[in-house]
Amino acid sequence: MGYTNYWHHNKSFTNNEWQLIKDEYEYIKEICEGIIVDESAKNCDEIVFNGKGDLSHETFILCKTPRTKKRYEGEDITFNFCKTARKPYDIAVWHMLFFTKNKTNGLSKIKRDW
Repeated sequence: MGYTNYWHHNKSFTNNEWQLIKDEYEYIKEICEGIIVDESAKNCDEIVFNGKGDLSHETFILCKTPRTKKRYEGEDITFNFCKTARKPYDIAVWHMLFFTKNKTNGLSKIKRDW
């Protein structure tokens, strides 16, 4: 087990909300230069990053729209997580979740291990 951030993505972000989130991510990339590596593809509907080099762990992925298909019976498709093992990029993950939860209606719940 490792230190983990959790969130429930239950609603698509509006275009305005998504722009706010993307603008905040640009800020995070700037202040976390040398800590995070942007792994976002050309897909503008995802924010994807990890820690840099040996300080990476699990990749953080935030999508504009939540998942809609279950992979198994009883799956909570709103539930997401990212294990960071308390590596330095954890602060960027938590900041993005906290910002997104407080500025939009797309995330219903965020939590992290203590």
